[in-house]
Amino acid sequence: MSEPIVIAFATQKGGAGKSTIGVHVASALAYVYGYKVAVLDCDYPQNTVQVYRNNELQKIKTDESFSNRLLNQGITPYPVSISSVEKAVDSIEALEKQGFDFILVDTPGTINITGLPELLRMVQYIFLPMEADQGTVASTVGYMQVLASFLKSAQPDPDESNLLGYYAFWNRYVKAEKKATYDNIESFFKEKGLPLLQSRVELLIGYKEKRSTLFALPERELEKLGLGKLIMEILYIVLGPGKTTPSGKAIEMPAINAVEAAASDDSL
Repeated sequence: MSEPIVIAFATQKGGAGKSTIGVHVASALAYVYGYKVAVLDCDYPQNTVQVYRNNELQKIKTDESFSNRLLNQGITPYPVSISSVEKAVDSIEALEKQGFDFILVDTPGTINITGLPELLRMVQYIFLPMEADQGTVASTVGYMQVLASFLKSAQPDPDESNLLGYYAFWNRYVKAEKKATYDNIESFFKEKGLPLLQSRVELLIGYKEKRSTLFALPERELEKLGLGKLIMEILYIVLGPGKTTPSGKAIEMPAINAVEAAASDDSL
């Protein structure tokens, strides 16, 4: 990869899990799949990703086993930087010169902020976590409509924007929820022409508690949570088919297997 791919996780509804997802994805890309990753935290004033990193750096000083685990991993932790939205363009441009494969951006939980259009022009792909409740779906649809307008406005001069695509995905997916709930929302998205990934990140214990900027979940846990499929689907979209990760894993479009389909059907 010659030029870094800039990916943002975005939402305009607080608590949707974009920072947690972003950390899991960044850590898996860096520590499991071998990519060179940088994270830019633009989610002021929470700066959740930076808080995660600072807490873990403190733990290194006080917990010998934690420190030894990092040493044994043998991989330099990816950098986490803070930037205001107004200065995000300069921050991204600086990171682009440092040889990263991916720059992951944690955006603010609102679209009504100065400098956001300029930030979005630097991003190539935007992924929006969504839960199956009316408020989250409505806010996600609203955000995607803004992005559609943004892309349309850039058409006369494509050089004005790097944005290539935006996709919603199911976060905190609940198998016990009635299948019709998800089917109806997915049908609505299809009708409106709004892109929705097939990956489903499940609501399971450990999803939030095990987030870390220094370590990734093992691949088996990533798969159990649905994060493995989400990451593969993202890589398939942004890199294309026929590629492999630096760790040697083939990048393929994931599919919902028969067991998952049956579990969904049983929830009717």
